[in-house]
Amino acid sequence: MKNIQELFDFKGKVIIISGAAGAIGSEASRFLSSLGANIVMADLAEEKVKKIAADIEKETGNATLVMKVDFTEEKEIENLVKNTVDKFGKISAVINNVGWGANTPLFGSDTEKMVNGYKLNTLSAYNLTKFCMPYLKKEKNASVVFSGSAVGNTPSPEFIEYSTAKAGLLNMSRSMVVASGPEVRFNSLIIGTIDNGASSKEAGYTQEMIDNVVKGIVLKRRGLPQDIANAMAFLLSEAASWITGTELTVNGGGVYKSKMPTS
Repeated sequence: MKNIQELFDFKGKVIIISGAAGAIGSEASRFLSSLGANIVMADLAEEKVKKIAADIEKETGNATLVMKVDFTEEKEIENLVKNTVDKFGKISAVINNVGWGANTPLFGSDTEKMVNGYKLNTLSAYNLTKFCMPYLKKEKNASVVFSGSAVGNTPSPEFIEYSTAKAGLLNMSRSMVVASGPEVRFNSLIIGTIDNGASSKEAGYTQEMIDNVVKGIVLKRRGLPQDIANAMAFLLSEAASWITGTELTVNGGGVYKSKMPTS
């Protein structure tokens, strides 16, 4: 029987993380590197991700590969995979983390915006996973994690572009699960509201809105990027080697509303 250190030993593993310059992506990169992995950090924000990667290499001593990638462009994703294999010789796991969506009313979008939301949040994960599959199939305990969202499995008319794309992401991952059998594991995180710096306000939240959300969360706080990184590491680890097809909800217990409200 393996001990806890062995179950979470990522030495020799090569993990691609999309959206690695963001709060969750950078924290996942840092944490998995600290566990021994070599991290491929891909993001459109090249200078930001370069700085993060340099800090990680200094902290952990493990190699990284940084690439500027527009995840709405298939050729750039294909090139990311090629460069990863050229440098490290393999791909052990993938975290499909890139994605974003602003507040958009139900009937306030249009074809271009809806399609762009799908390309960034869903199609990016499809293409990255597709190009990685030949290499993942060669690895023991190969694993793919998708960053889903609470808005993707609940009615979310305030975020129609983002929520529709994230719903598609979940069902796409379910199809990958049953088609891949024992070769590669696929799991999704259903992520609740996260304290990720300026991104929440860019998405349309005011501080008053954030405070009101926190009041309803069972654990009375928003999640931290480290909370999500912890869950990602678990799903990639040997400890989760018999887990595939799960949608792990990480949301502080969610928002509870009394069935007998007094106001």
